[in-house]
Amino acid sequence: MPLSYDNAYWQRILGLDMRKIPLEQRLHLTFSLIIFLQVSIAQLLEFIFTSEIKEIKSRVSRFMGYTPSATTEDKKFPPGMVFRAWLKFPDAQEFIRKMIGPVAHEIVEEESDNMIKDPELKVTMKTLTLKGIQQLLEPQKIMDKYREHAPFTWDLLYTFAVSPNKWRKEKAKKAVAGIEEDDWEDDPNLPDDEPEKTWNVPHTPEGFSRNPVLVS
Repeated sequence: MPLSYDNAYWQRILGLDMRKIPLEQRLHLTFSLIIFLQVSIAQLLEFIFTSEIKEIKSRVSRFMGYTPSATTEDKKFPPGMVFRAWLKFPDAQEFIRKMIGPVAHEIVEEESDNMIKDPELKVTMKTLTLKGIQQLLEPQKIMDKYREHAPFTWDLLYTFAVSPNKWRKEKAKKAVAGIEEDDWEDDPNLPDDEPEKTWNVPHTPEGFSRNPVLVS
């Protein structure tokens, strides 16, 4: 079904000149009508995002779409702008996080399935060799697989690993001041006769003895 009130209705009530007033004034007019009609924001949003009316669904689809060529992040993905605006309300943080939790769990489960289904990560008894296990556990290969199949999980692990603590903050301050600290000269995880491996990882953050990417 179509909207109950079309352009012709509002043209009779307001006239075409109202379309030419500044955007902010049009927004004020729109919201004042919401207040006058005693419609809550919750009722309005539920109607907008659940309606089967063609005119509404068309605009909702544009709102929920992603436009890579847009000039700002807010214009590229408008829902992101709304979400960031929600984060400005301190009293709502607890409930916003509870809302995000189940979605994060779904993403992690999906990415876990992606990792499990990767044929290169499967170990079978028929093809099990020491060399195969060593190749499978190569840090660079594991990192690449996480980045490919589980980018969300990888970002969580990285955030967890790079979270600064008191010791790291103190070490970073000393590094800035030019104070050197004793540290292992060699990696204790490598045999003495084996050269140190290098991996394609970002620069080690200040305050860390080892790159936290390897911890992740």
